[in-house]
Amino acid sequence: MRQMTNPTMDLMAHSAKTTLTKTALLQEGIQQLAAHGYHGTGIKKILDVVHVPKGSFYNYFASKEAYVAEIIREYNQQSMLLFDQLVADSTLTAVEKLEILYQHMLARYADAQYQKGCLVGNLAAEIGHRYALCQTALQASINNWQTRLTSLIMLAQQEGSIRTDLAPDAIAEILWHTWEGILLRMQVDGDAVVAKRVLSTLFKQLLVPAEK
Repeated sequence: MRQMTNPTMDLMAHSAKTTLTKTALLQEGIQQLAAHGYHGTGIKKILDVVHVPKGSFYNYFASKEAYVAEIIREYNQQSMLLFDQLVADSTLTAVEKLEILYQHMLARYADAQYQKGCLVGNLAAEIGHRYALCQTALQASINNWQTRLTSLIMLAQQEGSIRTDLAPDAIAEILWHTWEGILLRMQVDGDAVVAKRVLSTLFKQLLVPAEK
């Protein structure tokens, strides 16, 4: 007897498989881009790892540029989730949360022997504004980071632990750009000696309120 098919169930199963495949492509793309950059990342290698036929790539993404832009958004979403988790402890002061955030990120890069930088920073340095879709995704990622940093800095200013003669968003920009520079130095040195010294100077001397 011929078994009846359920079109709705078939559609749901196909949709779930498509979502899983797209997620796998994005995750592998993050790894490949972090290791090889935009121009050094080959789509074929990613497809081989994820076991997706070459001709099927365009079922998920319109182009390599669209793919990388989606990877940037996925990477940013993961980063923002991590940020929110790390600063969720309400018993800590805002400055303590900021310091824990950067300590955690230092530890992550130590696990990678300091050879992997921030995907957003690396791509920004490599491709700049040459690809419009990627540029938009990069700008959104940086803005998301700075918005969250600004909120924490504002709280720290209210608590009296960070200087108030600079606007919160200006301090957030300093933190963001300092961190990106630190990442480059760690890759050059292969350690976090300078990075820790710079962060210590930033938090213990430059950002503290002036003594009355």
